[in-house]
This record gives sequence, C-alpha cells and structure tokens, in this order.
Amino acid sequence: MGRFHAISPVVPAVEKRGRAAKVRARSITWACLTLSALLTGATAGCSYIVNSTSAAISPAESGGNGTSAAAAAPPAPLAVATATMPGDQPPPAAPSSAANSAGTAAATGVGSYKGSLLLDASGPRMTSWNKTASYCPQTTGMVGNGTVGTDSTGAVNLTTSGKAGSCVALISPGAYSSGVIEADIDFPALPGKPGMMANWAGFWLTNGPAWPADGELDGVEVEPVNAANAVTWHSGTRSAEFSASTSGFAPVQLPARGDNLSPGWHVVDIVYTKGFFAVYYDGQQYTSYTSGNVTGSPLNVYFTMANTPNTSAIVKLIGSPPINSSSSSATMSVRYLKIWSYR
Repeated sequence: MGRFHAISPVVPAVEKRGRAAKVRARSITWACLTLSALLTGATAGCSYIVNSTSAAISPAESGGNGTSAAAAAPPAPLAVATATMPGDQPPPAAPSSAANSAGTAAATGVGSYKGSLLLDASGPRMTSWNKTASYCPQTTGMVGNGTVGTDSTGAVNLTTSGKAGSCVALISPGAYSSGVIEADIDFPALPGKPGMMANWAGFWLTNGPAWPADGELDGVEVEPVNAANAVTWHSGTRSAEFSASTSGFAPVQLPARGDNLSPGWHVVDIVYTKGFFAVYYDGQQYTSYTSGNVTGSPLNVYFTMANTPNTSAIVKLIGSPPINSSSSSATMSVRYLKIWSYR
C-alpha cells in the first residue's frame, strides 16, 4: 500500500502523503500499502518478506508455466533508481492507448492487456501465503494478531481484531514484472457507517528489500486519515522518493476517472509493465500513468489490513488521527487472485 510520510498536519495536503503512509511493508506506510506502511519504521519499504529477483514465478505458482520463485530475505537498503518527471516516454506498445499530456493513457478495456493466464489462486493456496507474524511487527504499534482462513465459499478471509494495531497480511511467493493482476475483494465497512471503508486496507505490489528503487504500486489503499481509497506509485531512492497518486497528497497528481471504491465486493485489476500502469475497478479504468518512473521490476502481490492505532507516533507518521478504525473486528475477503501475462 502506499505510505504516508511523517509530516505535520499543518503541511498542505499535497505534501502530506509519502512512503510512510502505508501500513504495508514499510514504516507505517502500507505497501507503501500499498498502501507501504506495514514495514518497519526503520526501513522504509514494504514488508521485506519476499526478496524478488526474478520476474518469473515458480511452477507451483504458475501451474507449470513459471521458472523460478523469489526466496524470502530480510529487508536490505537498496536505492539505485532516479526519479524522472511523468510523461517522459510514450506508453508501451499495448492496446491502442494514446498518451495524453499528463503522462496518462486514454482508457482501454482491461481485457485488451491480458495475455496467457499465469496464476489462478484461491482458498487454501492463498492462505499458505500468510506472512502476518513476520510482516506486521515491523511497524511500530502494529500487532500481528490478525487471522487468515477460508469460508464456505472458498474465499480467503483476512480478519483484524478490535485491538488497536491489529494487523494481517498475505504476500505472494511469486513476483511479476509485467502482467495483469486481478483480485475479487470484499472491503469491510466501518461499523455504524456503512458508506465508509474500514481500516488501513490495501491490495498492492512491491519488492520490500529493494524499496523504493524497484517501485511500489498501490492498486487499493484505504487512507486512514480520510477513509478514502487512493492509487499511488512510489519509486526513486530512500533519500529522494518519488510519488504519484490520486490522493492529492503526492507531488504528482494522477487523474481519477469514474467512481472510487466503496465498501463491498469489487473486482480490481492492476495492469503493470515497464513505463506504464493502469488500475481498473469493476471493469472501468480508474487511473493510469505512463512514465519512466514505472520500473517494470518484479514485484510481489500484497493483501494487507490493519486497525490503525490512534497514537502520537502514528499521527506523526500519517499527518492526522485515523478516522476509520474501531474496537470491532473487521474482515477483508478475497475470492481469487488471477494473473495474466501482459499482452
């Protein structure tokens, strides 16, 4: 998930959000949540649970089509990429999408990007990706007491308790450098507020050990400061991180087309390749970005959720008190994760 930088609430909104903003695999910046916040505060990056060095996936994860899987490794500082401004290169050769002056591409149906099916995962297969115990404690204030299980329909349930800081995480063993990543996800509502998405929830991509150089793409990140979902790209170096987002908290503003997410079931597609990404909600393109900042490096898939604690450390990190967590448990469900090659 994307992350929020440690900033003061008085800083203008456009300055507020950065890598520290996600409860993903970094310093409370969800995957950079996504969403990138569930990583350690000391190591800015996402969950460093999987060190991905290959764009291919293992036969077990690809049904025999992959070649190798990334091995787990502890986070390690790595920042070699430099940030360039958006719109510095044309979109990759893909379905008749034309770049506009803002460095985004005209909307194209997500099906046009799908090549061969590489992964179709659900149920027990996905529960085996549970990295709650190792991922969550990396962020100060987060507690790895969330649970992962399946229901009668075969959906995977990620559940947080009502305890402040309760956290849960799934991380794919395979990493993907180019493809279409699709998940059918049920996002919980905050009790008593059926229209508000609960908790710091995210569906995102990153390579923790090589963050931010390899990049982080938050397809979904429910921001604790306003309960609104945002799509964010992070790259650059640890000392000079680059961010582009629909949130309004990043230096580069991405366009938001159509309806944003709300509580309930949604099919989310992340189209990702070198120089380009697009995010679709329920078949409609929500945003896209064409830029040399988009690395195309192999990234793991993260599903994360945390009950954001209202502590001084967290408020300093995200900029203001969280508004969408409560003392009630919450469950984010995933029916499936499918990945296609990029066509």
